[in-house]
Amino acid sequence: MPQRPLEARDAVTARPKQPDAAFRAAVRFRTAAEADVPAVVPMINAAYLRESHLLPGPRIDADRLLAELRQPDTQLILAETSGMLAGSVRLITRDDRAYFGLLATDPALQGRGLASMLIDHVERKARDAGFDALYLQCVKELGLPPFYASLGYSVITEIPGVTDWGALRPWTKVEMRKALA
Repeated sequence: MPQRPLEARDAVTARPKQPDAAFRAAVRFRTAAEADVPAVVPMINAAYLRESHLLPGPRIDADRLLAELRQPDTQLILAETSGMLAGSVRLITRDDRAYFGLLATDPALQGRGLASMLIDHVERKARDAGFDALYLQCVKELGLPPFYASLGYSVITEIPGVTDWGALRPWTKVEMRKALA
């Protein structure tokens, strides 16, 4: 999977990019199947390379993703353009809460608004399933909370000193919530 050089990649910005009409029209969403795992894992890991200074990769492996897909409360939503994998997002609907995470876009397509489209799609799925809010957890040191805040998410907790996820140094876990109208 081709990647842009690191210096050409945009940092996560607080202002989500809006996809142009042609790109928006070309994107199709579907729920992943086990057969998708061999293509999805490298795309996710490539998307998460920008975090490797804090959270070394790989972000996920095939066995773990297969185990997640087999959970009845977990869906992986795929975005495709022209029949090719473009991005993904995980939706977990457990007990009385819906969470999204593992948001990834193919590095060659980053900066086109696909992440915002994936989030919008997962919000609709959660709302359609009867949830009145959607939650996420992210890493403050990666500059993610302002991006999610621009999409209507509010910080509900911050936990400093976290060393989960194989971190190279402690980081701040931020849980955010958005009311779904």
